[in-house]
Amino acid sequence: MELPTKIRAFTAAMVNLSRLLLGAVLAVSGFVKAVDPKGLFYKLREYTVAFSLDAIPDAWVELASLMLPAAEFVLGVLLVMGVYNRLVTRLVFVVFLLFTPFTLLVALWNPVQDCGCFGDALNMSNWTSFAKNVILLLLATVVCIKHRLFVRKVRLSNRWMVAVSSLLFAVAVEMVGVYDLPIVDFRPFAVGTDLRTATEDIPSEYKVVYRLEKDGQTCEFTDENYPDSTWRYLGSRSDVIRQGTPAKILDFVLLDDEGRDYAPDILADSGYVFMLVMHDVGNADESRVDIINDLYLYCTEHGIPFYAVTASAEDDVLLWGKRIGAEYQVLWADDIMLKTMIRANPGVMLLKDGTVAGKWNVEYMPHVGYLDGADEGLADALAGDSSYMRNWKSWILILLSVILLIVVIDLLTKEKRKTTKENTDESISDINNINPKN
Repeated sequence: MELPTKIRAFTAAMVNLSRLLLGAVLAVSGFVKAVDPKGLFYKLREYTVAFSLDAIPDAWVELASLMLPAAEFVLGVLLVMGVYNRLVTRLVFVVFLLFTPFTLLVALWNPVQDCGCFGDALNMSNWTSFAKNVILLLLATVVCIKHRLFVRKVRLSNRWMVAVSSLLFAVAVEMVGVYDLPIVDFRPFAVGTDLRTATEDIPSEYKVVYRLEKDGQTCEFTDENYPDSTWRYLGSRSDVIRQGTPAKILDFVLLDDEGRDYAPDILADSGYVFMLVMHDVGNADESRVDIINDLYLYCTEHGIPFYAVTASAEDDVLLWGKRIGAEYQVLWADDIMLKTMIRANPGVMLLKDGTVAGKWNVEYMPHVGYLDGADEGLADALAGDSSYMRNWKSWILILLSVILLIVVIDLLTKEKRKTTKENTDESISDINNINPKN
């Protein structure tokens, strides 16, 4: 009987390891997409265009960009915690059973370059995505068949708390991404990025190796130790010393109405530069126009460059400027690049010495009135301003604290029920021991 016991223990260990791995992948994948629902919306729109499904309303795509990450995250957390095992494992199996053939089709056809499986956190080719889904499908099959071997950490009566708390967490993260900015910025314009480096290609470095012959002996030399002319040249090759990397940001171009590119001047500026980013002025939020205008006046008074950057048509920009009284220098850029720069419309980006010093949704940007300073005091303060809503470490700490609280409540509930049961059993025993003749 010892061998079957060891086999069962090994099987249970492998099943639970598969459960934890699969749950972790789902939770991480759901989280990195939930932080940036607008980015997922753009990616889903790429798919609908590629598959000629442009007729699908934006509202439906927006709803999908909210529901998919939340569902993925919740399923991952439920798997990790080992609750609702039968239902969750079946749902996960069905999901990968459907998505694996789909990713194969995408890999063969290649309608989009990046699958978007992990948002902007991890760029993955379509073939890599298919291979990943094959592995996860195998894990999903195992956990679906052997879900009875799961080690459960939460009682059945308390499992609803895990589901509700994980769902509320995912929804809260998504709402910050929708109404403010993503709590984690995985894009190449994240705060702290040196745009000068990010917009430049790093060329590969090579060394030339020469093959020479003398007196029947063949040797290899470089420029540093090239011998005299008595050696006979046989050939050469180029060896890579350091592999080059392409620019993270391609075509960073900011044009004025005459076609002049301001990007080199902006990146070369060693001081502060404010950029008001509006990829679509027609849909730009005008509720905080006073903040933008006051910021522009502050910049004008203190000699800080201020630019409005958009991808809209010139007539629409002129109409928008007259409507809100805008007097800023307007530059034009690629629509996709502006959406990558900042998810707000409008949003403000602050550069210093070519590096992204801050980013804000205008809706939640501090007003210039909160600081009365001279010179560049406001810019210094804004560069150090960090919204508590966009501190991802705090969000993860909140999630772990809630899960820990659920486990503690579950343990206390278990002990309380155990004590109650023991007292009940003792009472029944005392009653049974009563001699009716006494």
